[in-house]
Amino acid sequence: MSISELRRNPITKRWVVIATSRGKRHAESERCPFCPGNEGETEKTILAYPPSPGGEWQARVFPNKFLAFAIEGELEKRKDGIFRSMNGRGAHEVITARAHKTMYELLPHEIANLLFAARERMIDLRKAVDEHGMPKLECIAIFGNEGPAAGASKSHAHWQLIGLPIIPHEWQDEYRNCEEHWDNENECLFCRLTAEERERGTRIIAENEYYLSLCDGTGRFPFETWILPVRHMPLFEHADDRTIAALADMIGDTLARIGKALAYPAFNLYFHDAPMYDRTRDRYYHSHIKIVPRLTQPAGFELGTGFFINPMAPEEAARILRTL
Repeated sequence: MSISELRRNPITKRWVVIATSRGKRHAESERCPFCPGNEGETEKTILAYPPSPGGEWQARVFPNKFLAFAIEGELEKRKDGIFRSMNGRGAHEVITARAHKTMYELLPHEIANLLFAARERMIDLRKAVDEHGMPKLECIAIFGNEGPAAGASKSHAHWQLIGLPIIPHEWQDEYRNCEEHWDNENECLFCRLTAEERERGTRIIAENEYYLSLCDGTGRFPFETWILPVRHMPLFEHADDRTIAALADMIGDTLARIGKALAYPAFNLYFHDAPMYDRTRDRYYHSHIKIVPRLTQPAGFELGTGFFINPMAPEEAARILRTL
């Protein structure tokens, strides 16, 4: 029996995951299952990074106790009138740092360990195929929640990785828009965006050799931030060790600025990547990260229209963060 079900509304063409086991999560207990020495309180370790037998791990990956997706089983696509559904086949893993810290407190090398572990899991999950030799996953979502207001049930810094058998609607929109720009202008839209933002300068927060962070010019929320590769890179797993170290520095620097400016608010951090098996999109899509401080909540207007009212101009938000 599948642990979850994906259902698609024919009007909005959006999928929703029905996963009742997720409702069984509870608040953090005194004994943290993510800390070294408590490995027996989680599911069996999938990956310990660095991979040194008997050595101390710096990042650890294991199945989420309250799975939304599982790699076993068949999709079993179904019809129910005009609705479509399928089993929740995929992957759902936790990537935890060694130190019992918040994400704000992690040092760059500790963030890099999470990134190294995430890269290894993405490369490995690409190999997952069914009995017909077909890929089990279409894409992988990596995300981190900081603080209860952002959906975190543990204060110990960790990310989650979810492998999906379909591509999310929002990602499809991004792919479609980037492909349209490529067809019209024969250039990568992300490369164009990066060049224009660097020339403009007013929304840039920080920059290093490989990455830059900026406040999204059309951000839905105050201080909504993007971290973009300076050079074209469609998949995060393509990042080499030096690139990952630079990304860890940029994530740490950006979070430090947000924390100092806003008194360490709850936030969501998530990756957007090109599809795992459709390499035609590599020429026009960039892997990137979004950080959304939870300073405002969508209300009736936002939920009813899809329009968001942002009370802070992105240029002013970037100026505040840039000067810290």
